[in-house]
Amino acid sequence: MRILFVLSGNSRDKGLAAGAGAVSGALSAPFPVKNPVHQAATLRELGHEVDLFFIRGRGLTGYLSAVPAIRKRIGKGHYDIVHAHYSLSAFAVSVAGCHSMVVSLAGSDVMGSSMMLPVTRFFCRFRWKKVIVKTEEMKARLKCGDATVVPNGVDMKLFAPSPKREAREALGLGDKKIILFAADPSREEKNYPLAQEAVRLMGRDDAMLLPVHGVPHDSMPLYYNASDVMILTSLWEGSVNSVKEAMACNLPVVSTDVGDVRVNTSGVDGYFITTPDAAAMAEKLREAIDLKVPAKGRERITGLQLDSASVARRLIEIYNSVNS
Repeated sequence: MRILFVLSGNSRDKGLAAGAGAVSGALSAPFPVKNPVHQAATLRELGHEVDLFFIRGRGLTGYLSAVPAIRKRIGKGHYDIVHAHYSLSAFAVSVAGCHSMVVSLAGSDVMGSSMMLPVTRFFCRFRWKKVIVKTEEMKARLKCGDATVVPNGVDMKLFAPSPKREAREALGLGDKKIILFAADPSREEKNYPLAQEAVRLMGRDDAMLLPVHGVPHDSMPLYYNASDVMILTSLWEGSVNSVKEAMACNLPVVSTDVGDVRVNTSGVDGYFITTPDAAAMAEKLREAIDLKVPAKGRERITGLQLDSASVARRLIEIYNSVNS
């Protein structure tokens, strides 16, 4: 099958797109689109041909300025499927004249600002052939009944347990208990001040909060394996990639009840859901750090078939349904 991914190309990460085989558009792919880039690589491993078209330009006008180039690329490519990642890319592809396509929406497209939600609902119902969302919560808010829930998959080869001591030495970290915050602290919805207050209320001098953002994706397994627990304090999420990656490394997690975290972690030792209250989170952080049994997150990810290959096979089924 010949597939075209259309996605954002606004990034300072100069190496990601080149390594993913970009064919046009921007010179680099943004850190937030690492999941589509990885999806493309997994589909290639399964024997499919995938091209990536990166859109440069921010905001709706920036995306719409790419319409002529998108139209030209689709016309020349003879693709079986066009898969647009996230709403602005999908709007641009629709304006370019392609409506028989697959669209993946992110948590921010549906759970964030409601200003664009009516427009997204319109396109979902009347323009886009198939819409993928990350969680049942997103599907309910979108109010597009035939949307399909497909969470992002995890690269189980990249994200795997490794010795903590070796990971810490590689990162130059000391012996303190490390509480990992794997998100951009400046983004309001990530609620970093709550993480800071929760760690303060722990009252442990041997614990430190480590915010990590903007590092190469391939480096993240080192941070997961070097840490003692990950904290997620988000106000809302879609399918939380960092939690699934931490689980694949068997890193315990303390999280607010957002996105698919409860579904993915329910009943698994080492994974705690709390209210967005600093004192409650502090208590769960203590429990996670003092955990007496090994976390079994990796086993759960495998059982839920959230590995990349399983998710890619689900995508192929969706593509075939569009073409049938």
